[in-house]
Amino acid sequence: MNNVILVENLGLTDKEAAVYTAVLELGSSTIQPIAKRAGVKRTSIYYFIDHLVELGLIEQLKIRGRMHYKARPPEQMLSLQKQRLEEIKNALPGFQSIFNQSTRKPRMSYYEGPEQMKNIMLEELRHKEIRFIWPIKEIVEMIGGPDFMADLVRQIKKRGIRVKTLRFPEQEVAYEGSTSNEAEDWREIRYAPAGTTFPLAIGIYDQDTVAFLSSRKEGFGILIESTELAQGMTILFEMFWAKAKNRPR
Repeated sequence: MNNVILVENLGLTDKEAAVYTAVLELGSSTIQPIAKRAGVKRTSIYYFIDHLVELGLIEQLKIRGRMHYKARPPEQMLSLQKQRLEEIKNALPGFQSIFNQSTRKPRMSYYEGPEQMKNIMLEELRHKEIRFIWPIKEIVEMIGGPDFMADLVRQIKKRGIRVKTLRFPEQEVAYEGSTSNEAEDWREIRYAPAGTTFPLAIGIYDQDTVAFLSSRKEGFGILIESTELAQGMTILFEMFWAKAKNRPR
């Protein structure tokens, strides 16, 4: 690694690094030789060299009426990095406070059309527990058909994600993995009373994210990261779940 790149890695711009290295190699010099050696135009070098003086990496001396520049000992670069690190440590509480406030605010993502809406379903794979109010027919028709859903079910099962699904007999459609059996320990399915239909799908991912997926008629999806919304929707889901049946009627 050459000296210029090494100095750049210490937090200087490429021009500042070239100027500092040139001064370091020349020992003590006026501005023109420094500009030539650094490959920086004389008209712009003062901007870089003045900043290096402010940082304490270069000192300026007036000799017989002309300004000379001399590099301070390289150990000064280490002192500069220590100073910057200390400044960052001192600033961290303020940045952490801003970060905490921003992470507490709900975040919403809007999706339009089948391809984008697939991302809402794939979001399930990042979570450990899923609750879904699931009018299958409308949503499967919207987001890629039975093949997409069959592959998603395989991935969910493989990852051990626990799923509770409330479904509607009049809105059923078959695909590989759509049915359940008594031996499954990762998925529970219950059915709303016969004659009940639902216009869109609602998913609750763990206790921090809620998904809404419309039918093809409106073709949109919304993903909201909100702990309070997820908790509230979970309460509503469990109220419906308690009244649902293990088998369709």
